[in-house]
Amino acid sequence: MKPHFLFPVFATALCLPAQESAPVAKFLTKDVLSAHVKFLSSDLLEGRGVGTRGDELARTYLATQLQSCGLQPGNADGTWNQTVPILSITTNVTETLTAQGQQGEAKFVAPEDFTAVAGSPDEHADWQNAELVFVGYGITAPEQKWDDFGGVDVRGKVLLVMNNDPADDPNRFAGKTRLYYGRWSYKFEEAARRGAIGAIIIHTNESAGYPFQVIQTSHGRENFWLPFRAGEPSLGVRSWCSEDAAKRLCALGGHDLDALRKRANEGNQPPVALGVKLGLAVTNTVRKIESGNVIGVLPGSDPGLRNEYVVVTAHFDHLGIGKPRGEDTIYNGAVDNASGCAGLLALARACAMLPKAPKRSLMFLAVTAEESGLLGSQYFAENPTVPKQQLIANFNVDGLNVWGKTNDVEFIGYGKSSLTALAESIAKASGRRLEPDSNPDLGLFYRSDHFNFARIGVPAAYLKAGKDFLDRPEDRRRMKGSYTTVHYHQPSDEMAGWWNFDGAIDDMQLLLECLLQTANAPNVPTWTPGDEFEKLR
Repeated sequence: MKPHFLFPVFATALCLPAQESAPVAKFLTKDVLSAHVKFLSSDLLEGRGVGTRGDELARTYLATQLQSCGLQPGNADGTWNQTVPILSITTNVTETLTAQGQQGEAKFVAPEDFTAVAGSPDEHADWQNAELVFVGYGITAPEQKWDDFGGVDVRGKVLLVMNNDPADDPNRFAGKTRLYYGRWSYKFEEAARRGAIGAIIIHTNESAGYPFQVIQTSHGRENFWLPFRAGEPSLGVRSWCSEDAAKRLCALGGHDLDALRKRANEGNQPPVALGVKLGLAVTNTVRKIESGNVIGVLPGSDPGLRNEYVVVTAHFDHLGIGKPRGEDTIYNGAVDNASGCAGLLALARACAMLPKAPKRSLMFLAVTAEESGLLGSQYFAENPTVPKQQLIANFNVDGLNVWGKTNDVEFIGYGKSSLTALAESIAKASGRRLEPDSNPDLGLFYRSDHFNFARIGVPAAYLKAGKDFLDRPEDRRRMKGSYTTVHYHQPSDEMAGWWNFDGAIDDMQLLLECLLQTANAPNVPTWTPGDEFEKLR
């Protein structure tokens, strides 16, 4: 492994001649991308639910496609599949959520008002006369001089938590750029560490970035976990509630939710016991299943560098068969993420067809269970098939631009590592602009598989569709926006005749050049000095 130089040193690699990628551009075409999406998002695969027949079919398809490219199997045992053990937990509400306070009693209905999902593999969990405590953002961040708990013991209690992290002060929590503290997963993890028996996150469209119907899809269906470690803190119940339900809960104890939220934004405010007692009971059906990550490798051509790997990831799973929307029960996941897998496969074939392989090895990794909490990439990060020090960069593909050509492309992870300067130079050379995430408040860097690479110190990023459309820009921006509000995590995320792959092709060509220049550069990528992940390298 070469030493990790600082950001400006890696940038000197940009002055080197680019790898000749033009001869393989024919493998990044509309027909190639649409053919992969058409199969992976077909009803035949039944939404590629974890541990299902569709999961197995998707993995078989991905492995055979990588093999047909001439890649080598990348698992340590010489196969294409890294087995990922998974616990399937289906939660059934046996006693619905009830609340009692000085202002009366109320009963809440799932999933209209709230959702309840297991946070442990126990057969039963309940809240019996459990105290409800408002804990603001539920954040403990000494380096930010922020503590929402103030030493208050919340063991055995249920926490009512705001989504997101504080955004008013640019000198704290990166201002409007959401950090991991703002992610729902952190809220549940912190509640478990503090001995709470449950947590209810307050949903708002603004803080989540999607409507409550997306949250509702997880209720009453299988949810997935990696096997729990002995002694690992867990919650009996992980819950979300609508904003209206949260207001009703607070009002039962004589409190105003808006006033509580305003107070929490002042910082370092102690928890508020709401004077509300909760009742809830659930049962869990637990079964052990298996899925897997599909791994193909294009060995590097340089004997001194081929043991270093540039990793391309895309998750192949989606939500399987679920709650009907109209008459449709199959959550096909065409954009999310059959399209990303199509991009991965097209890149793999393009790289394999080069006259000479890049100096470093390229690893193409299709991961499972992203929709269930980034489980497949987490498993790989914890059990890498090569020493993690040999993983030098990760480029993730999570949804392609199916709306048309853009002058810009967004870079999730902008400024966090030297990958930014690389991608910016390549975009400029092709007459395009590399832009930071246009919705930094949504915390997208922490919401897809590249995050698990960052957590083990590997510089990571992904490209996201731009907004500066060349043709009918207002119409295309409106179509793109409707994906999140209408089709995201719904059965309607299906391939359609109007899809336009021209923008996806441009983005994949940019990504291809990023891969090849990273694989051929004299130095490895580095985190920007002071970045939150720099110390992990």
